[in-house]
Amino acid sequence: MNPPLKSESDLLESCGSKLLTAALNAGADAAEVCGSYAQKTKIGLEKQDFHMASSDAGFHLGVRVLKAGKQGFAATNSTDAKDLKQIAARAVEIATFSPENPNNKIISSKNVETQSKNSLWDDALFQLSLKTQQDWTKLLAEEAMRDKKFRLNEGSVEIGASLFLIQNTLGTHKIERDTHAAWSLMGMAVEDDKITSFDYFSQLSRKASGVPDRIAKSIQSFTKDVIATLRQAPSKTYEGPVVFSPRAVIEIFLDGISYHLNGRVVADGISRWSKKNIDTKVLNSKFSVRDLPWTPERWGTAYFDREGTPTSERAVLENGTLRGFFLDSYAAAATGMQSTGNAVGGPNSVPSVGSHTLSVDAGDVSEKDLFAAAGNEFLVVHRFSGQVDSVTGDFSGVAKGGEWWRGGERVCFVQETLISGNVFNCLGEKLMAISNVSQVVDSGAQSPFLLCDGISVTSGNA
Repeated sequence: MNPPLKSESDLLESCGSKLLTAALNAGADAAEVCGSYAQKTKIGLEKQDFHMASSDAGFHLGVRVLKAGKQGFAATNSTDAKDLKQIAARAVEIATFSPENPNNKIISSKNVETQSKNSLWDDALFQLSLKTQQDWTKLLAEEAMRDKKFRLNEGSVEIGASLFLIQNTLGTHKIERDTHAAWSLMGMAVEDDKITSFDYFSQLSRKASGVPDRIAKSIQSFTKDVIATLRQAPSKTYEGPVVFSPRAVIEIFLDGISYHLNGRVVADGISRWSKKNIDTKVLNSKFSVRDLPWTPERWGTAYFDREGTPTSERAVLENGTLRGFFLDSYAAAATGMQSTGNAVGGPNSVPSVGSHTLSVDAGDVSEKDLFAAAGNEFLVVHRFSGQVDSVTGDFSGVAKGGEWWRGGERVCFVQETLISGNVFNCLGEKLMAISNVSQVVDSGAQSPFLLCDGISVTSGNA
């Protein structure tokens, strides 16, 4: 019996080989193919009821070529041999009009290590019936509407399976397959004339086992938190300590520092850090960030990157010390370093640079003690809607779902309250404490609570 997606895998690899051959025949010095096949079924909810069921599947292929130091790229969703030949020729033609850049590379990479890694594939999830998916969606809807104060705006349960391929003319040939069940919910709470702002969440599982229980528990927790925000009152205007939830840390601080950890930004001389800053202290010694691409229950899981380079679990900031950057082959060549397996993207574009699954290390302070250290009266930011200046680190926006604490207790949820500060100040001398427990947000990045001083808080009724 053939393994799941065997025919799709064979076709994807065959198309990859044809593209490479066609590119070389068209005059390319080197070529790289990124290919994918994905199939998914999604059942959606909207306005308290079932809305739509959809199913789709398809191939995507992109070919990147180098010719005399010039780069060209073209993509298609066709697997027809004639179309593939034309796409390869188009990529080579585009390269002839592109500027020469010695940092454009197509590289050979080592085989992906398999030990101590978890499989991203689950036969039970791949074979899941539509009836079971419908039951899971019904469960999501029932749990969401159990309390009439919660109003479901939209939600869904999606089941998918995919293949991801990287091949090049230097011998790299890697393919990965995965399955996923993903569920999400967006809604608000209403009681009499009180209405909360919208909130949302999503979760992912690579295995069918345990999904119904996870759906029920996650929906119960989410709706409970949303309904609690009905207890609203104005905040106060002040400047001082603010507690940032894991979601807020990711939305403000991780987004802010990721720009400066991007190897291409470093190569362009725009980052606040450079190669000479490696192994020197750049932020508060309490603060550490790791990229954990081998964590299976995350969207960013990858055992090799967009160029086929094996990934690894690594610290980019450790106890405030810069340990390295996110580098693809281009950034590595431009900075004189080695690729870290951080080329990201898919078949429809050339590789770019990014993290896979970021995680902020937990600290040594309990959540209770962290809140106590914030003082008698302070704001807790749960979500952030605003702007973060990538270059300067300045941020300003609205604290969504914020809590107002007084005397060691949460007294209310705040109405529209503005916050502003600076990412690098907050993660530098203004970082007061980090909680010893962290949370995964939307099956992506992970972070504990952070307590930072020097934040400007402006009440909505000021």
